[in-house]
Amino acid sequence: MRRLLLVVVLSACGGSGGAPGADLSGFPTARILVQGVEFEVWVATTFAQHSQGLMNATEEQLMPLPDGTPRGMLFVFATEATRSFWMRDTYVALDLAYATADGVIVEVHDLLPLDETLVTSGEPVQYALEATAGTFATEGISVGSVIVVP
Repeated sequence: MRRLLLVVVLSACGGSGGAPGADLSGFPTARILVQGVEFEVWVATTFAQHSQGLMNATEEQLMPLPDGTPRGMLFVFATEATRSFWMRDTYVALDLAYATADGVIVEVHDLLPLDETLVTSGEPVQYALEATAGTFATEGISVGSVIVVP
C-alpha cells in the first residue's frame, strides 16, 4: 500500500479568487503533498464552503501554478459520513477522491461538467479532494493510496 503525506499549512491571506469565475477568496489555501506531489488547494471546512466548492471555477483558476504545482480543493468534514458531490454550475471536468478518516483513498471518480448526478461515496469518508480531470492518473493517485493527516 502506498502512503501519501498530507501536510496542511493554511495561508493567512486566503485563497485566490478571480473574476470572471468562482470567488474563491473566502477559502484558506494550503500546500499539501499527495503521492509525493505538492498541490496547492483551497480548503473547504464549513457548510457554505462545502456547498460552493468549485462552482463557476474556470480552467484558468484551476491551471497549475507557474512552477507546475497542481491546484485543487480539499473538503474537510468534522466526521466520517456518506458524502455526495455533483457538478452543478461546475464547468471544468474534475477528478474526485474520497478518503476515510485515516486517510485511505477508497474511491476515485471522474466528474463531468454540469452533470447533476449525485456521486455518493460507498462508505463513510471524512475527506474529498478535487483536481482538474486527469491529474490523479498523471500523478499516480488511486484507490488504496493513503493520505496521512498531521
